[in-house]
Amino acid sequence: MKLAYSALFAAIMMSCAASGAAKTATVTRDCTGTYLRVDSKDWLVCNAEILSKHKEGAVVTAKFEKTNLCPEFADKVVCMMYHENEGLIRITDLK
Repeated sequence: MKLAYSALFAAIMMSCAASGAAKTATVTRDCTGTYLRVDSKDWLVCNAEILSKHKEGAVVTAKFEKTNLCPEFADKVVCMMYHENEGLIRITDLK
C-alpha cells in the first residue's frame, strides 16, 4: 500500500512540475487581446502588460499558469471578433 501511495505522490509531483515548465511561445495580438501561441494553440494572457515591450510575432520563453479569472479584463472593452483559444493564462516568468 505504501508503494501505491508513493507512486501516486510521485506522479502528482511530476505533473505539477511539467505544467510549470518554461515553454517557447509566439506573441500574438488582435483587438480581442494578447495571446501566447504554444504548439499552434493560442492562450489569452491576463497580465498582458508583461508583454508590452515584445512586438507581434516575437518569440519568448515563458512560464504560465492556467486561470479561470482575469480581473484585468473587468473594465476593458474588446471587439466582438472571435479568436479561438485554449483558455486564460497568467504569465509567471518571462525571458
